[in-house]
Order: sequence, then C-alpha cells, then structure tokens
Amino acid sequence: MRVYPESLANHLKQLKGFYLVFGDEHLLRLEALRDIKQAARQQGFLEEHQFVTDNDMNWDQVFDCANAMSLFSNQQIISIEVSKTDKRITDSLLELSQLNNPDILFIFHGDKLSLQQMKAKWFVTASEQGLYIPTNHPETKFFPQWMHKRMRAAGLNCNSDVVNFMCRNFEGNLLACVQEIEKLALHFGQQPLTLQDVADNITGHTHFGIFQWLDTLFAGKVNRAQRMLQQLHEEGTDIVLLSGTLNNEVKKLLEYQYQLNKGVKFAEMMKNARVWTSKQALINQALTRLSSRELEYIYQLCSQLELSIKTQYEQNSWPQLQMICLLFQGKTPTHYELPLQYE
Repeated sequence: MRVYPESLANHLKQLKGFYLVFGDEHLLRLEALRDIKQAARQQGFLEEHQFVTDNDMNWDQVFDCANAMSLFSNQQIISIEVSKTDKRITDSLLELSQLNNPDILFIFHGDKLSLQQMKAKWFVTASEQGLYIPTNHPETKFFPQWMHKRMRAAGLNCNSDVVNFMCRNFEGNLLACVQEIEKLALHFGQQPLTLQDVADNITGHTHFGIFQWLDTLFAGKVNRAQRMLQQLHEEGTDIVLLSGTLNNEVKKLLEYQYQLNKGVKFAEMMKNARVWTSKQALINQALTRLSSRELEYIYQLCSQLELSIKTQYEQNSWPQLQMICLLFQGKTPTHYELPLQYE
C-alpha cells in the first residue's frame, strides 16, 4: 500500500510488519523514518538493529535478529538501508519479506528506486504486507501547498506572496527550507509576515538537479529552465555532464516522435520503453509541442555543443547551451535566425 509522507501519521496507530521508505528528498525520508521509529517505540519495539546493503553486509546477523522471539528479547526494529541491489541482496530481501514475525518491524529505505526495482519480488511482497512511503521532492505544482502547510504548522501567519517567495528560494533544498521556517517562527511568532520581513531574514538555498532542469525543459518552461541552468553553472556543475545528458534525452524524444509518426500509440511506446508514469506526461508535452523537424534541429545543436566542449577547451559553451534551452518552447529555428543544416 502506498502512503504519502503527509498522511503517514494516520497509518501508524496500528503498525505494519514492513515499511518501505524510498525517495530522492533526504528531509522527507529522515522525517518518515523518525515517525515510524517513534511510533514503534511507543508500541514496545525498544531494540533497533541497523544494516546497509554494502559489501560488508552480514546477512547471518540480519537473519539471527529476524528470527529472535520476544520471549527472550525485546520487540525489534530491523532497519536496512538499500544502497545497491544485486541478486544476493534482492534474494535476501525477498526471504526477509516472506517472514511473519510479529515481534519484528522491518524498515527498508534508501534513494529513489527505478520502476524495474519496484517490480522486484522483494519490493512487491514487502509492500503488500506493509506500507510504501515515497519520499520525493514535491512536484512543482504542489510545492506551494506543501510550503503553506509547513509554515502554518510552524505557527507562521503568511500570505500567498510569502509562500511563493519561499518556494522560489528553497526549491530543491527542503532541509534548508525547514531550518529557515524554524528561524522565522522564532523571530516572528504568529504575527503576520510580510514579504519584506521574509526577504530580510532568510538566506536563499535553492538547489536544482540536472533532471529537474530537464523536466522543466520538457514542460516548455524555458525561463525557469534558464534560471535553473544559471544556478547549476554557479554551483560548478560540469557542462560536459549537462550537455551529454541533454543530448541523450533529446535523442530519445526524437526516437519517440519518429515512432508516433509511424502510428505507434503513445501508451504502447511508453510501456515498451519502461518510462516512469510520472515522466510520461512531461514527454507527452514535449512531443506535442516539438515537431520531429524541431527536435532534429535541437539534436543537431546538442551534438555540435558536445563536440565543441570536447575539442575547443578555451571556448565558453554556456551561451550555446542557454540558446538550446530556448528552443524547447517550440519556436521554429527561423525565429532565432539560425541556419538549419541537415547532413
């Protein structure tokens, strides 16, 4: 069963045997783990064993703990950080997922899993017996709602302008966001917050990842993508990594567009490519907005950019990457007065 972090507390009054906490947002993962363990301790699970699925993992010790009975020991929490998943690890996790010991509460946790990993037998078996809590960064359209709830929970009295300002300054860095909210709560209490109050008292900590930038491009929000690219540039992100990743993603878009032109259904194409459901909407937006001709042009520029970066070290390639971003809004190449050349 899937339960989102904001409603997790409602599902902890009666504990499950398994909790799977996976996602790319570190703060939400930490908070979910804290809430689960706190509820477990209140219900008698006083002993905790922590393991990490690395090369030094002692599975014999894990199974010894898992087979212990409360007649000789306290009820136990077994927490396993899933840092990698080879066959030995997945086989062991599956075996653990098939145990039925009411004195043991299992927590499997780690970074965001791929769709293929979530289809693995160990994940399916454990989630059917327990709860899966995805701890990913709130989607952009839901981020203001998340921010407002956080600020209100801290006792802050704020309007939509303040909420939007906080969203712009802390997207991609929820840990810093929560720290700043706590600081504002200590300083202002329940008095109404003005935009100037917040601007004068917080330090911006916006942090974006490469795939957030790509998702924004796919959605056609080029102005926002430019701000994200500037942030990545200022943080010292390697342009080789940005260019190479963009090139690969544009190539995929072009291949998808060719398939659509041949009459392949979008849903069938996404299924065959094993694309995440949450990603499909963005891909569909990009394919609807960008024709095969426009994608061919973008791909040509991406290839030229990669070649330039790797051969002309003294050249500043960031302006060229910024220009490529502009093309994702669906303008034709002639709009920018750029020569379109095909080999």
